[in-house]
Amino acid sequence: MHILGIAKGKVILPDLSVLTFNEDALGHLFYDPKLKDMADLAEILEADMALTYASVAVATAMIACVTTTAAYMSIHSATPGTTGASEIAANSASGYTQAARPSITWAAYGSAAQVSNNTQTYTMGASWTPGPIPYFGLWTSSSAGTWLFGGPTSGLSGNIPVGANVTVTSAVTLTASA
Repeated sequence: MHILGIAKGKVILPDLSVLTFNEDALGHLFYDPKLKDMADLAEILEADMALTYASVAVATAMIACVTTTAAYMSIHSATPGTTGASEIAANSASGYTQAARPSITWAAYGSAAQVSNNTQTYTMGASWTPGPIPYFGLWTSSSAGTWLFGGPTSGLSGNIPVGANVTVTSAVTLTASA
């Protein structure tokens, strides 16, 4: 395995604890000059940069680590980005009526894919503005918690009406690809 760089800022570890690196104590170690140039440019622009270099086997193992922990599913009205933004509020007339994010559990781990095996239901509130739910997210807690990651939904693109029960039934699939 090659070390492509040292992260700065906050990193979520496999046990879901968050570690903050002290950037003064840790410099960047790059084996590829193009990656170093990209990191330098990202620093000048005050942008975030993620270096990913993992085989399918490593990415698959990483998915397995995330899904062995408790996770809670959020729904989003727009892209959650890297922070969980645009989350539709729980326990809210303008969001969904359940008190908190529902938990998500996983079937036995398969090769290069992990599929959820329980149901998440969201009852849209009386003041919900009908619209799509284009994104989902995974968190470490039913409220607050640490944002893990998210992605696009499928089949939730129309105008979802007030009072609708939006149900995700054993359908969340996480995959590793080259």
